[in-house]
Amino acid sequence: MARPRPPSRRRFLLAAALVPLLMAALIAWTDGEYARSLRLQAAATRSFDRERAQVMLLSAMKDAETAQRGYLLTGDPAFLQPYAPARRLASRLRAVEGVAAPEVAALIDNKFAELDHTLALFRAGQHAAARDAVTDGEGRRVMDRLRVALARAGTSERALTAERRAAFARQRSELRLLLLATATVLTLALAATLRSLWRSRYQAYDAALDAYEKGERNAAILRGTNDALLILNPSGTIEMINAAASVLLGYAPEELERRDVATVLRIAEGSGAFHQRIGFHDGRLDHHLLTDRAARHRDGSERHVDVAIGVMRVPSGDHLILSLRDASERARVERAKDELISTIGHELRTPLTSVVGSLALLRGGGGAALPTRAARLVDIADNNARRLIRLINDLLDIDRIESGQLAMARVPIDLRDVAAQAALDSDGLARSRGVELVDASVALPVAVEGDAGRLLQVVTNLVSNAIHASPAGAAVTVAARVQEGRALIAVEDRGGGVPAAVRPRLFERYESGRAATHAPASGLGLAISREIVRRHDGAIWFEDRAGGGTRFAFALPLLEADIPAAPASEAPLPLLLHLDDDPDVRATVAVALAGVARVLPAVSLAMARALLRDGAPDLALLDMQVVDGHGPELAPELVDASGARVPVVIYSGQAVPPALAARAAAVLTKGRHGLPELVATVRRLLARRTLVDA
Repeated sequence: MARPRPPSRRRFLLAAALVPLLMAALIAWTDGEYARSLRLQAAATRSFDRERAQVMLLSAMKDAETAQRGYLLTGDPAFLQPYAPARRLASRLRAVEGVAAPEVAALIDNKFAELDHTLALFRAGQHAAARDAVTDGEGRRVMDRLRVALARAGTSERALTAERRAAFARQRSELRLLLLATATVLTLALAATLRSLWRSRYQAYDAALDAYEKGERNAAILRGTNDALLILNPSGTIEMINAAASVLLGYAPEELERRDVATVLRIAEGSGAFHQRIGFHDGRLDHHLLTDRAARHRDGSERHVDVAIGVMRVPSGDHLILSLRDASERARVERAKDELISTIGHELRTPLTSVVGSLALLRGGGGAALPTRAARLVDIADNNARRLIRLINDLLDIDRIESGQLAMARVPIDLRDVAAQAALDSDGLARSRGVELVDASVALPVAVEGDAGRLLQVVTNLVSNAIHASPAGAAVTVAARVQEGRALIAVEDRGGGVPAAVRPRLFERYESGRAATHAPASGLGLAISREIVRRHDGAIWFEDRAGGGTRFAFALPLLEADIPAAPASEAPLPLLLHLDDDPDVRATVAVALAGVARVLPAVSLAMARALLRDGAPDLALLDMQVVDGHGPELAPELVDASGARVPVVIYSGQAVPPALAARAAAVLTKGRHGLPELVATVRRLLARRTLVDA
């Protein structure tokens, strides 16, 4: 920004010298107006010319009459020579505008008619009749009236001419006086204006000097700030950057001036006006902070930055100020967190799944009857293992929600099955707390399109909360039914209700509605449940029950289609390939599927391929990570004798990419989906395969 300069005296003196020139121009304009007045005078002259033409017209009529009289008296055609020229002159003069009034024109026509009539009689040999017509005196009377009419018109024209000349003289005199007064006023006004302008220029100079000093201070602040700043004009073009932005992006300020912001930053992709693409409408921004954006360095590398957006209003339009904060360290921490969460998912959920599965088999009769004390210890171990699995699952789900990777595999299901499975899974917890768990679902199917595992997660969370909130001896009811055209699952308890302090934010993260006397909770379950229900196009809520207690419920769109039941089969047990490098998981799965399928366990891809040489299985159960690779790598080799692909179930504690999940027949998560659900899924897929083969 250039330092402002004081006003120049030379310019003001030049402006003062221009005043006489302006006056001269005004006088020239006045002379033009005077010339216009002279044209008005010319109009008066033309009026005089019309008067003269009227006199000539009367003379021409007299010449024509004289020629007629001479011819009639002498019979000598020589007297008629002036007749034709006089008649032509009279015709030409009467055609001139303003010369012959209608009365005069009629008299001229009558006179020439009388002259032509007498000449025609004389030429026909009727000399006496022609002379009698002249002697009659009608021609003389017409001529007298014409003379009087032309004299009257001439008098009127002379009066009009005199009036116009007098008006012109008055106008010229008044115009000169007006010009003199105008010049005097303008001279005084100009002098006052120049004096005022001189003062205002000095005031403007003082203001500009103050603005310059402030601008220099602001520029110093801009250069000294550690945040990278970019100023964009309304079209998204960079107008300036500060030193920090130059260091972050590797460009000199002049290299980015007048270049589109997309050169260094992807924040407003797409088509349309820049303000529209970035979300700036009616003077307001939709988002003031854009996180984790890629800034392109001059060397082609990218930097992770957070972009704060501000608005700078200037006369040329609304400019945007972008503040870039290097987020590379945060991105590194995020990657480390993701790796930690992935490790938790793989290293903790797999052994916990084996523990829970083994305990379930022991408690369900997989071994000899347990003594009462041993059964109690099994229940305690099972409850705590499940609580650890739920906590791990909640942490992983919250991470997926934040990253937008919470996948839903929606297929037609019966919500009664979800309610029944939730009641079965929560039975051990209910018995440990002395609570009765009741499944009050309706008899008819409650069909929806949903992810059975995720909806089971919601119901199980609601049932668990209800059990913890209920006193010993109370009942918790879970029910699936159709209500007001929607599918609904409700979980009711007789506890103390939701504390008033947490009601408004009960479904927010890290918020628990349990009383201080209840078991601690992560505060993530209800937030995850709300997200799952929303992704099923449903709604979740809670309300107080009459007589005490709370009712949690969620409603989903009802599916107007029957859910096909799996047909019974009397075929021999099908063959299932189970690839997993955890021996405990392989053992518990083998026990759980006893009587359902013949399980071929494999600890590695190499071992699985060796088993496939003896023939393809009817179903494959694959873990995501094994000792020598990834279980889904085996999928292309799973083809039966007819060339059909063998259904694949991915059973893993790790997250499954959506593209891979879409190609699998089912995806089950260790720790979230228990052995009963695994068995149910295997039964369903084997039954479907048997039906297709039939």
